[in-house]
Amino acid sequence: MKFSLLYELDMPASLEKSEHDIFHEAVEQSVFAEQMGFDCVWAVEHHFLKEFSHSSAPETFLATVAAKTERIRIGHGVVLVPPPFNHPARVAERVSMLDIASNGRVEFGTGRSITKAELGGFNINPDESRGMWEEATREIPKMMTQDLYEGFEGQYFSMPERYVVPKPFQKPHPPMWMACTSPPSFELAGKYGLGVLCFTIGEPGELEQLIKVYREAIKNPEPISQVVNEQVAGFTVLHVGEDDAAARQRAGEAAVWYFGKLFEYFGEIASYEGYRDYRKRFEDSKHFYEEEVRQKMIDNLVDKHVICAGDPDRCIDTVKQYEAQGIDQFIGIMQVGAIPHEDIMESIRLFGEKVIPAFR
Repeated sequence: MKFSLLYELDMPASLEKSEHDIFHEAVEQSVFAEQMGFDCVWAVEHHFLKEFSHSSAPETFLATVAAKTERIRIGHGVVLVPPPFNHPARVAERVSMLDIASNGRVEFGTGRSITKAELGGFNINPDESRGMWEEATREIPKMMTQDLYEGFEGQYFSMPERYVVPKPFQKPHPPMWMACTSPPSFELAGKYGLGVLCFTIGEPGELEQLIKVYREAIKNPEPISQVVNEQVAGFTVLHVGEDDAAARQRAGEAAVWYFGKLFEYFGEIASYEGYRDYRKRFEDSKHFYEEEVRQKMIDNLVDKHVICAGDPDRCIDTVKQYEAQGIDQFIGIMQVGAIPHEDIMESIRLFGEKVIPAFR
């Protein structure tokens, strides 16, 4: 199994730090993660989500990380590919340039956004975002591989034939992924031969059926890109400390803040027909926060392995829960909530020295 970090560039008001601080601390953490044996650093693209994510230009962050590292993979994901967010040609150019800059280390994740703040901010009808994602995701690999791109006339974007340059360093192009949270998206990722970036939040056991759906669908794919990328990456909040009680408490408080913000933005979109598969998850999430005592909520997060938090032995046990479901890559978000930079660096060190070796 591979291990990765994910960056949203969280900036809660209680942290009392600047965007400059958050950016450069995340770069320092990423460089250290390479030294500690992590395989990939992912950075999301979000817009208008104050406090929750200040990562609106992840390509700049990732280029900085790439310049300071040599081995670790560079996860550009997810890129919001509906054309009002990013014209497909610009995505192809940007991903290719980042792949060149990193000497062929890019992983290319695609998505459409699940927040009304982002979709509405770019005047995107949520019920049309899936169609926009599909059109763009089909054409971008062609732009990265055809010498003279053949052009396209579609419902959501049109473009005449053009030389889309540069071309990526990896041939035919970087591995492609799809953000997945609902059963239909897992099946679609398998059908199209894309890797799964699983942002489903819950107990590891809940992933088993979703991954089975994906594995079955990808047996006979209709690839949307030039290469079938059969991988499942699972995501959760991650924090390791020498003191088990202190680490689980620190992570639990950060996770409660993070999930609260996530569900706040997530709930706004659940009423739209194009996001009907998210409704049940949103409704279920409400019950997750009905605990009368905050501490019991934190204990549930840790004990049910919803998050990976505690001392190295506890974290090894949690990772094993994900491994048993068929996860190929374990993605942890460490820069989350108000956890101090020094504690994140210590968490990276402990995970690299004591957790990763248990799976190698």
